[in-house]
Amino acid sequence: MSFYEKFNPTTKRVVETFSGDALDTDRWATTLVSGTVSMSDSVDGGVKLSTSGVNHKATISFGGKKQYAHDGSVFLTTFKFDSTQASTIQTMGLSDASTDSPRISGHNTAGFSDVVNQGVYYIEHGDGSGAVISTNSGVSVDTNWHVGKITLDGSNLITQIDGVAIGSTITTDLPTTRLQPIIHIDSGVTKNLHINYMECYNT
Repeated sequence: MSFYEKFNPTTKRVVETFSGDALDTDRWATTLVSGTVSMSDSVDGGVKLSTSGVNHKATISFGGKKQYAHDGSVFLTTFKFDSTQASTIQTMGLSDASTDSPRISGHNTAGFSDVVNQGVYYIEHGDGSGAVISTNSGVSVDTNWHVGKITLDGSNLITQIDGVAIGSTITTDLPTTRLQPIIHIDSGVTKNLHINYMECYNT
């Protein structure tokens, strides 16, 4: 029996504090295209996804263990953008993607992004039948620590930052299959995405 089934077979609730000196490889799978994933050498620094050149990418996911329902699940994370914009896309949430960006066409995705040269959060959503839609929330990004939350109930996608809903409730182009947590950075310059807490569960 896997860790996920033993932990909570009903809700599949997983809590990750990204502590210690290495990423838990029993839980997380890492995919790199010249990027890196490391534990931050600072108090409560968590895990750091980094890039340092053109087309550098780093992704962590559950490696295909898609145990969260498209019609009833929650994703929570505490995150910090090292710096904003300038040839960088930083994305996190739930998706059927395992090794690449959850924003790529054809993925079932519910997440949020800091999108290159825009300066605001975008809500990412897709039903697997075509392009993942990026909806401008109108809320500016910054380099402070924040709590992000994604809630799916089958009819709605609600995205919150620090307990406040950003953008409108999304009701179209919603996922239609089981999902997993995914965190991704894609950049042409030196950037870091910090995560020190992640929680997922079925409702």
